[in-house]
Amino acid sequence: MSKYSVGDYVMHESAGVCRVESIDVLALQGRGSEKSYYRLKPVYHSGGEITTPVDDKNHRVRDVKPSNEMEDILHNVDKLGVIREKNERARQEKIKEQVALFDPAPLAGVVKSAYLRKQKRLAAGKKTMSSDERVLETVGRKLFEEMAFSMHTKPDDVEEQFFMELDQL
Repeated sequence: MSKYSVGDYVMHESAGVCRVESIDVLALQGRGSEKSYYRLKPVYHSGGEITTPVDDKNHRVRDVKPSNEMEDILHNVDKLGVIREKNERARQEKIKEQVALFDPAPLAGVVKSAYLRKQKRLAAGKKTMSSDERVLETVGRKLFEEMAFSMHTKPDDVEEQFFMELDQL
């Protein structure tokens, strides 16, 4: 039995917010391996489709978080955790751990951490770290798209508001 129905909106771990286009029985590993799969279409990225098992044990698909939860994150950025690891390898491991939680609050903490370190380096006249730029691009994109979808606004508007809140800390 499927948790989601055709027309539902879900959050996919790598594609972001998606619409369930169909639920199909496919034999992707040959005859006798028939399983039910969601066919997902990303909301913010045209031209792609994702096929993921309905009974996915890796939990690659979850509900889009409600707007009140997203607004709470946005208006309480000062309370979000920050990754303070000095060792870059350990820092990247902590980031991976937070991203793997597949939840907006830890993602927001990762984005906050990368943004604050970037701002600190720029203020000191140093170059930004490519790892921070990558985090802001990939993790930030997923976070801001889900927030925007949930709050019925644009990802750029949410991103701008998020960073304005951080700049006031």
